[in-house]
This record gives sequence, C-alpha cells and structure tokens, in this order.
Amino acid sequence: MKRFFYIIVIVQQSYNLYSQETILKVDTLEFQKGYPTVHTTAIQQLQSFPSPRYAPNNSFIRLFNWMNSKFMAGGGQPNVNDAYSIPEAVKIQEELILHWNYFLTIQNSGMASNKEAINNSKLPLKLYIDLANKNPKVPLAITTFWMQLSPKKMGLPDEKPAILKKNYPNSYYIKDATGTVTKKMLNFAAPDSIFINDGNLQKICLQNILSHLTRPVNMINENGEEPPGANNISILAGDKDMVADKNKTGISDWKIYAAQKKKHARNMYSSQFLKLPELKNTWFTIYAVEGGPIDRFDWETSKSSCSKIKGNYYSTPDFYPRTPDNWKKWKGAWHGWKWINDGRKVEIKSGDKFFSPFVSAGWSLNPERDMRPAQWLGLLKCLGVVGAEFYYVGYFNLKAPYSKPKDYVWQAAMPAYSQAITTHFSDIFFNGNVLFDNKKEPIVTYPVNESDVVAAVRKHDSKEKYVIAVTVQPSSNTEKFPLEKNIELSVANENIKLKARRQGSVYVYDKSVEPALFYQLDRWHQYEHPERWRKQWINEAEVFDTASNESNKLIHSIYLKYGNTIDCSLAESYIQLDSKEWTEYSFSKRDAEHLGKNLVIMIYAKCSNQIRINTNILGSDYLIASKATDKWEWIKLPFELKSSGGENDKIRLNSLTDGVLIDKIIISNSNELPDLKDY
Repeated sequence: MKRFFYIIVIVQQSYNLYSQETILKVDTLEFQKGYPTVHTTAIQQLQSFPSPRYAPNNSFIRLFNWMNSKFMAGGGQPNVNDAYSIPEAVKIQEELILHWNYFLTIQNSGMASNKEAINNSKLPLKLYIDLANKNPKVPLAITTFWMQLSPKKMGLPDEKPAILKKNYPNSYYIKDATGTVTKKMLNFAAPDSIFINDGNLQKICLQNILSHLTRPVNMINENGEEPPGANNISILAGDKDMVADKNKTGISDWKIYAAQKKKHARNMYSSQFLKLPELKNTWFTIYAVEGGPIDRFDWETSKSSCSKIKGNYYSTPDFYPRTPDNWKKWKGAWHGWKWINDGRKVEIKSGDKFFSPFVSAGWSLNPERDMRPAQWLGLLKCLGVVGAEFYYVGYFNLKAPYSKPKDYVWQAAMPAYSQAITTHFSDIFFNGNVLFDNKKEPIVTYPVNESDVVAAVRKHDSKEKYVIAVTVQPSSNTEKFPLEKNIELSVANENIKLKARRQGSVYVYDKSVEPALFYQLDRWHQYEHPERWRKQWINEAEVFDTASNESNKLIHSIYLKYGNTIDCSLAESYIQLDSKEWTEYSFSKRDAEHLGKNLVIMIYAKCSNQIRINTNILGSDYLIASKATDKWEWIKLPFELKSSGGENDKIRLNSLTDGVLIDKIIISNSNELPDLKDY
C-alpha cells in the first residue's frame, strides 16, 4: 500500500530552498520510519538496514567515504558538541568498514598540519589513526586538499598555499588578449617551483600522519579543484604569454597543451610526497579526471596524473544529479546519466574499461528535494554494468544550518547494495565490456523505447554471456511514475522482454549454454527506504556464492520463447542438485540477529528424498525429510541461532539424491511465510 504525507514547509529564502509556503506530497515509504520527526541516529539506521550481500572473497576495491563522518555523527547540529560527535564519528567509520565495505578514511590530511593534533585524543585525527592501526587488514585512505593547505599551521609565514598567492608577476596569471590580468589565478605557464612548494607542504602533513601509523596507506585522493581549470582554456588562448609558451612546447592543439601542462603541474605537486618510502605502493587519484563532454582536460593526456589501479586507469567523474528530474542529462555542475554516457565513451575508446565515480543523490537541507533511495540505487547499478568498480561516496555540508544525518545516511548504504550486486557478476565485469555499435562506438546507454528507462549491458569477452541492468526513473518525488514496468531490448539478435524496477533490476543472460539461462541477481531489493526493507533473509537459490559445479550446470530457467523473442518478464529460475552436489550462501550474522534467536529456515523445493543443511548458524548438519512429490513445497526447519566469532555465516545445501530442485531460501522468525507481494 502506498502511503502519502503532506507537509507544509516555511523556509527562509536564504536557505535556497523555498521562499514561500509550499505543499509537498511524498510517499513516506521512501523515507525512514517516523519521518519527519524520527529520532533514530545515523548509526542506528545503518545498523538496522539489511546487510549488502557481497560475494565472498571478491577482489573489488572498497568504497571511498567522502561523507564527513563527523557531520554524519551529528557534528554541527544544534546542541551537539565535539565531545559527542567526534567519538560517534569513529563509530560511524567502524560501522562502514566492518559492514558496508568502505575504506577507513582519514578525512583531510590538513588535520595533521600541526603535530599536536595527532596526539590530542579529543580530535578526530588521532582517533582515526588509532582505528586504522587497530584494523590493519582494512584498507586505509586519506583525502588531500591542495587548496586548503595552511603553511601558517606548519610554522611558516604564509596563510595560503603557493598556488593561491596573489603577488607573482603578471605573466603567471590569467590575462586577456591585451595582456590585462582578468583573474589573479594561475595560468598554464606558471613555474614548477609553485607546485613543488605546495607538494612539500602536503608532504609535511602526510609525514606527520605516517609517523603514527603502524600499517600502510592504500590510497590518497586529492580534491582536484586547484586552478587553472579546463574552463579557462578559451580565455587563455588569446594571451600572448600563453601563446608563446604553447608554441615553445610544439603542441598545436590547445586542449592537449592545457592537459599536458595541468598534468605536469599535478605531477610536480604529487611527486613530492608520493616518493616517501611509506607511500611507494599507495594509489593516488584526483577528483574529476575524466572524459566528460565539457570543461574537462583531455582524458588520454591527463589520466596519467593519477596512479594506475590494478594496471588500469580509473576515471573519477562526478555523478551528482541531486534532484529526481535531473537523472537523464545534466544542469550546470549537476551531472546526470548523459554526462556519464558521453565521458565513458571517450574513456572506453581510450582502452579504460573501469572507472570510479564520485556519487551523491543530493545534499539539500530539505531531503524531499533529493533523489530517493530506489531511484538512486537503480542508477548506481547501471553505473556498475558500464564499469564502475567502486564509488567515492559523497555528501556535502557546505554551510549552516546543516542537513540532519538521519535524513541522508541511507546514501552511504545504496552504493554498497549496488557494488555487492556487481560482485556477483565479477567474471563478466573484469573480463568483459559494454557492447559496441557498427561504427565501433561504445554503447554506454543501451537503446530501449521507454523514455523513462535507463538500460546498460555488458558482455563477457570470450563467452556469449551478458549482464543487463535496467531501471525505471521518475522525474519527481510525488509518485506519479510507475515503480516498475515491462520493457523490451534487443541483445544478441534476440528481443528480450523483462521487468525494470525503480530500484534497478540486474539480470544475467547466459547464451553460452543451451537452452540459454536468464536469472535475476537483485530480486530481494525493495523500492522503500532501507529501514523499511524486509527483515527476513530471502534469497534466490540460483544466486549462490560457491558451488560444487559450474553455475550453468546447476541453474535452470523457465521463460517463454517465440521466434526470436524471449519473454522473461515472469521468468523463474532454480537450481538442480544431483547426488553429492552442493551450493553455499553467505549470510550476515547481523541479519539473523535482527530477527531474534528462534528462527526458521524455509526452502522452496521439489525433491524425492532428503536435503542436507550444513551451516554454522545451526551448529551442526541437519537432514530435512520430504515426501516424494512432483510439486513444489515449502520445507521448514526451526532452529536456534548459535553464536559464532565471524561476521558472516554460511548455509550449505547438499543433495543426497539425484534431481533435487530448489527455488528459494528464507530465514525468518516465524513459521509463516513472509509477505512476498511485489517480490
């Protein structure tokens, strides 16, 4: 049932939200329980959400936290002081690294400008370092902000970094054709000494941190908004000093010249600290180094200002649609799907199959203006199919009054839910790419006839095996748009009908076997706010983590086929286990604890003998007897949750006879089947 909520909001115009009384109509199921008067904290919500279901032992890079943990813990809110928010920020970080696949992040190396900050247990820096040393197996990341470097805090005379100084000769600054300085901002011919000086300032901050770490730093990400920008190229092209410098290089194209000079400046800066022996294996990345359509430096040239990651260059575009209506194209600085489409085409043609976007669904003081969880999750899944291995997850508290973290903490969860699904098609992800058209252009946005649907398709390099992600996208938060619809697309010369949901639907289409397999990886995801998702653990049997045999030998699919059309809109899949075969499923212990101690495992199966359940949540092996039947039926086994040391448990299903068919597995706190409507 849809529930709607009417709010009368009166906000001062200075908040840049509403200048007059406005009535909004929203579906409360897309917001946390009790909205807008909810009292749960950000960490309480995260702890209540269902766990993301990552494939075990996957090699995917963790998520990078750009959501300032102190703000997430309530920093900046009325009546919240540092004595409360800083320890809570550490708890937020711990929650994210243990349960949501995030890097542990030291958020802004500038906190270490002064050595005293590292020894002050009342400041976040020392606590983050202590947490990093406590968890040496969790990758550690650091954010750097070139523009925010403070020499004065390091005992030096200048207030700002060298790149921002205003007392250089005019030849260093942006000028018009007459030679008049139009902006006291560095141009592309500024000398190396400026960038080297700032790199050494950053080196001081990082050395102060490294001196207290007992483990490596895995990644450093630079904010990357230092001048001059790519948007200055057209202005500088008329400056005689710039023309002379460009002619000296012998580069004919202004965009290539600007990209080369920008890369050189950045390399001069970063090389000063990356040559530290402790950072010899550390990845270095910069925000917004990408193939975007406007105001970006040439990708082929500029990408090597960042480190190769696992042998590849990963672009870092900003995917910040912010509002529901901006999902399709972009408005100014707020980039929707078309920005990704155009940039990815450039990057993929350059040989770069993977990328790592900065993502945020919006950061308005009024959360009803931001994208809601399902719409955002659907878009993130499509990013995964076109090559996003991990995300820099952002939320920006720019000025007071600050957004309430209880209204936006769900934005930390959606990228994990999306990435977890991607880990279940890792073979296609790492050994595949998007398809190409007849002109050898990458097909980033896969063609469909529906104007409110995004589709993405990726194919294995050597197998007729595809992954398809589709999402139906609303253009407002007023529920005037469908939650799902059946669509059609053409893949491998066949017309496929399937279901697109708002929260995204991700399918595997495997034509390497006959008959072809078609099954869904994310069926358990819901459109509501994650605090409202089902607490029962429901899993399709074909989405297993490991098995005694190859998946295409265990999985069977049922769908309609007529001519070259495959109707998968109501497709069902199941596994068939013969004697001594087994499948295994990872299961978060916390998900079980959400349900309580006395639980029931339910298996929807068709079998003539017995199934063995082997799992450490039960404590020992169990045989579930079933009468011989040709019908599907629910087989249920009550059990008591046993304690175990790990974060995850495993469920293993063995067959003691041939021809055991299994469709679904549920863990519940009731003998009654959960409501599977809209499942």
